[in-house]
Amino acid sequence: MSVEPLISICIPTYNGSPYIEKCIESCISQTYRNIEIIVCDDCSTDSVLNVLKPYLNKDSRITCYQNEKNLGLVGNWNKCMNYASGDYIKWLFQDDWMDANAIEEFVEMANKGYDFIVSKRNFILNEMATDEDKMYYSKQVKKLEDYFNQDEIGAYFPSSDIKDIVISNIALNFIAEPSLIFFKKTLIKKVGLYDHLFLQICDLEYNMRLASEVGVYVINKPLCHFAIHAQSTTNANVHNKYFQLRFIEQAYYAYKLLHHHSFKSIQKLFSLNQKLKLIVYYKYRMHEAKRYISHKDNQSNYSMAFINYPFLKPSVWDRTILLPIFRFIDLLKSR
Repeated sequence: MSVEPLISICIPTYNGSPYIEKCIESCISQTYRNIEIIVCDDCSTDSVLNVLKPYLNKDSRITCYQNEKNLGLVGNWNKCMNYASGDYIKWLFQDDWMDANAIEEFVEMANKGYDFIVSKRNFILNEMATDEDKMYYSKQVKKLEDYFNQDEIGAYFPSSDIKDIVISNIALNFIAEPSLIFFKKTLIKKVGLYDHLFLQICDLEYNMRLASEVGVYVINKPLCHFAIHAQSTTNANVHNKYFQLRFIEQAYYAYKLLHHHSFKSIQKLFSLNQKLKLIVYYKYRMHEAKRYISHKDNQSNYSMAFINYPFLKPSVWDRTILLPIFRFIDLLKSR
């Protein structure tokens, strides 16, 4: 007899009135019925709560919480996850949706013993997506399905495989966007909550924490659909917060992979060469940050970075040994 665990579908919202109806409809139409749908609204100023009201009245599996103050993206994710009472967490963002059999297929793999599962990616780029977005999501995004035979129904990647892929693709989200992931709730006790010091790659960093503990299984079907449009948080962050995303977050992520206790499982697997690559990566990112700011004639962003990320501040050794090496590398690149 198959096990029917309770699945918590977590939907963080903020001004999502144009999209939330399709998102909710995809939840209530699931063939797997043992679900709870948790909406956590981060002080929206639009009509998203009015759109939700009819659904709250007709389906007791849906609960909507409203934050007393705006917590921001990561704060709202964590708040939403804390309300979950299910055995598994299934993220779904307000502008994304699932196929009707999505939860059923995730549960099928969970019952086979996999604790962290993602589905094949399906990026939906609407008419408002820029050419840059289209090029990135169609050609440049790294995917786990690139690493297995497409005739297979799916594939499991143990942490020993994940550590090699991450070293080859540092700061690229090769696992999945939040709406594509499904994981056992008890893993939160091991890996913690999302890190508020990330603005954009918070999902990549959290995925890596999960994968470093239990690996990840990829279902070779696009069960969940990730929307890219001009109003999406992903799109806005990429275009408006270049300095933070291009330099600081990438450096912090590499530093954390190498030093933070939340990655202790995978740190044991890194070879000496892989550790050295991570060190050079995050230190060179900070060198690039310094160079970028000097060209912009604005030191405030660079100085402010060390308030939240003091461990990234260049040491005397960095300034006397690494800096001349990095300058030499820059010189070679410019030729």
